[in-house]
Amino acid sequence: MSETGRVMGVDYGERRIGVALSDSLRTVGTPLETITIENPKQAMRRLRELIAEHQVQTLVVGHPLHMDGGRGDLALAAEAFVEKIKRQLPQLEVHLWDERLSSVEAERTLRHGAAKADRRKAMRDQLAAQLILQSWLDAQNPGSLATDDWMD
Repeated sequence: MSETGRVMGVDYGERRIGVALSDSLRTVGTPLETITIENPKQAMRRLRELIAEHQVQTLVVGHPLHMDGGRGDLALAAEAFVEKIKRQLPQLEVHLWDERLSSVEAERTLRHGAAKADRRKAMRDQLAAQLILQSWLDAQNPGSLATDDWMD
């Protein structure tokens, strides 16, 4: 597993792909972009451009499992998306990451803010990608301030 280089988080959906990016130290994820899927080939091309532009070493794709851990249509679509990326970018390290409730949490966060409904829709996918990415980053760095009980 690569320990250096930026990590990109992806919230894959049927209509949009939310994208988030880590800092170079792999501690914090930030929202980056929402790719609208009007043409799947163009959407994949844009994702590849972002990966190259930001020199991404690792991709973390949300795996939308059911609450009981089962795999439905969305989980199968995310798995197929990952396989496509692995074929197109074999040098890229790619992980599926359990994203249960990330979109719900993203929507809840945006509703508590002042974002209008149309802006929330655009930001929800990016925020969901950020939550997926941050969860993965925190799991890789168990001694980080984000997960350490340093105040006890």
